[in-house]
Order: sequence, then C-alpha cells, then structure tokens
Amino acid sequence: NGYVKTIMGRKRNLADINSSNGNRRKLAERMAVNTVIQGSAADMIKLAMINLYRRIEAEGLAMKMMLQVHDELVLEIPDIHKEQYIAIIEEEMVNAMKLDVPIVVDSGSGANWLEAK
Repeated sequence: NGYVKTIMGRKRNLADINSSNGNRRKLAERMAVNTVIQGSAADMIKLAMINLYRRIEAEGLAMKMMLQVHDELVLEIPDIHKEQYIAIIEEEMVNAMKLDVPIVVDSGSGANWLEAK
C-alpha cells in the first residue's frame, strides 16, 4: 500500500518501498518495521501522559510531569506520597492502551534522574 500505520492509526508514507534501487527499498523496509514498533510505543506513552495528567488534575495530586524521554516519564513527587503516586503512575502507564500482551512498567525514585534509574 505504500504506507504503514501505528496501532492508533497514525500513517507513515513509504514512497521508496517498491523502489528499483535496492538501497532505497531496504531503507523503506526498515522504516516500515521501525515505524510500527516505535510509533506505537510513542502513541502509548502519549496516551499515558494524557491520562495521567487528567488524573493529576481531577484528583488534585501533588505531582508534576517534568520530562518524557522515549518510553520514560520523569515526575516530581513528594516523598510522603511516593508509594501511592508510583502506583498511580504505573497504573496509568500499564492501562494506557489495551493490548493482547502484558505491559510491564519499571519505576524508580531518587533525588535526580540518575538516582532513579
């Protein structure tokens, strides 16, 4: 069809997928596979962020989303609510998208991103 779609239906056109130039065709083939995997992961983290933000606002939670890097979220949360808030964050990430495979979320905490890993 000359394009691929992510799980959420975002479309990426691949003009060179049927190219007679082998290098261009192979690049388009790699892009086709990569787009479905990484594009769908991007869709999932975006949904998780939206759902988590809505929950923070609705419940008046004392946490702030600071940064998103690939499939990671960095949040600022008070130590007093750490366990409760981590459970909420993990719940929103795991349930962002209904899939046939289980989604596993790892979390960490620390004074900075390096300590949290």
